[in-house]
Amino acid sequence: MHPIIMNLYTLIRTTASIALACVVVTAHAATFDILVGSSSGRLTSGYYSHGSAPPAGGFSVDYLTGENLFPANFGDFAGGASKTNDPGFQGFAGAISPGALLYVRGVGNLQYWSPANPVWTAAPSASVLRLDGAVPTDIATAYLFCQIGDDFLCNPTLASQFSQYEAGTRFTGTGVAGPNPAIVDEASPSGSFHAHLDWSIENQNGTAASIHGAYLVTLRLASPSYQDSAPLKILFNYGLSSTEFQQAYDSRVMAPVPEVPTYALLAAGLGLITMLRRRRHRPS
Repeated sequence: MHPIIMNLYTLIRTTASIALACVVVTAHAATFDILVGSSSGRLTSGYYSHGSAPPAGGFSVDYLTGENLFPANFGDFAGGASKTNDPGFQGFAGAISPGALLYVRGVGNLQYWSPANPVWTAAPSASVLRLDGAVPTDIATAYLFCQIGDDFLCNPTLASQFSQYEAGTRFTGTGVAGPNPAIVDEASPSGSFHAHLDWSIENQNGTAASIHGAYLVTLRLASPSYQDSAPLKILFNYGLSSTEFQQAYDSRVMAPVPEVPTYALLAAGLGLITMLRRRRHRPS
């Protein structure tokens, strides 16, 4: 059995409490989640709706990569304009092995789009996307006992590891830093789970990000004894209007339509090929 885990935000709020006997996750009435499953020893991702459509037009696939694309909005809960805990992670009974830990593994770098420059590029160096994953219980417990001055139960070696979880997993235009993979949740005895982790978009100093736009992150689902899932993407709206975010979303889910001159060149090329073939097959 894997160690039970605790959501970092909940842990900090309850530092004086030692109630670590269960998994604690942030409750949130999300409209949709990343549906986690497994097939032939490999994790899979899909979509699970709680009854209403997600932002920006629904569930789609990124046409550039063929990967599942999940839209999300910063500022959609009480954490503030630069925070969200969507999408969640939903696994029903048998999704993964009972007691197994589910992780997310960051892949590549953070991408950015803005109305002023509507192309996808590496995120500005000033912007950091932070994911607050869960904390292993042994580290959380050691940290709490050290904080309250219990010399008998305080384990300084374990407690010293808490800071890396407190800093979170950080996605930037140059890559991923911090715990990677990050812990999402522990499966119940039936192999099910439901968790929401906290995401923040920040400046390098930890304040709310100054650069608004659309941010795109790539993840894989991971768990011991399973192959990682195919990559999936989350597209975050930070401060864009609904129309602007729709444009960013469309730029990932709709292949560009060739302009008229492109069609003309294509038609001319096909015509030339046809003419050459006819000449080649002309009777002598």
